[in-house]
Amino acid sequence: MKGSYIDLHTHSCLSDGNLTPEALLTAAREAGIGILALTDHNATADLAPLREAFPELALIQGAEITCRYLDQELHVVALGIDPEDPKLRAVLANNQPDRRPYLSAILQKLLALGIDVGTYDELQAANPHSRHFGRMQIAKEMQRRGYVATADEAFDVYMGAHGQRLAYVANPLKYVTLEEAVEAILSAGGIPVLAHLYYYLLDAEGERALVRRFKELAGEKAAMEVHYAAYTPEQRAALGAIADEFGLMHSCASDFHGNLADETLAHGFRREQCAALLDALGL
Repeated sequence: MKGSYIDLHTHSCLSDGNLTPEALLTAAREAGIGILALTDHNATADLAPLREAFPELALIQGAEITCRYLDQELHVVALGIDPEDPKLRAVLANNQPDRRPYLSAILQKLLALGIDVGTYDELQAANPHSRHFGRMQIAKEMQRRGYVATADEAFDVYMGAHGQRLAYVANPLKYVTLEEAVEAILSAGGIPVLAHLYYYLLDAEGERALVRRFKELAGEKAAMEVHYAAYTPEQRAALGAIADEFGLMHSCASDFHGNLADETLAHGFRREQCAALLDALGL
């Protein structure tokens, strides 16, 4: 019998998550989740063997697509997509370039600060399943070796674009535009979901402008993460009001990576919180 809970934004080791897809689904099943979307960064998973191994879970084909909006890096979750769609494949391929020069520059800056977490090749070898080898893997290795207490600290003090920026390197990767990302998701028969609105460096007016533009692009299929695990009840209520004002369906999202000791999938998101979106997905 399927569980009663919903989670429409999760990550595995196919990108920057800590668990294999199989381990992630096992954890989801134990958390009482019945409907789950695997949404790794700029990558899709082969769901056929997972569906066979976990028949009690309704698995949604998804991805979290990185894109550009004004001077922001934006994330759009794609749900219910055809992974073989040509436009979608082109977008995902564009977003998976060679990261060696970029990450090697970060490692060199860290080494100059006395932080030795290994070479690019050594770190990649330690993450053989990752299709999105990046700063998160560096952060986790910094934490493992005791240079920082948490992965967040690695970003706040060293690698992040905001904070102390002690080992910051400007990202040279040219992601697709918001327009291209939404177009590809719609081409693949999917539903675009604007992820974690409060993650971006936008004021209230800028947030509303983004939601308005996103709705223009996605039309009736537009959705937004309202019930987001890291947000307070007050923040979720405010997001719900914005979504309703602009006509976006509500989504429920843990954004689970499994990188933190206290991270959980057990958030209790229920169907009634994202019913319109699940209906649109045929679930």
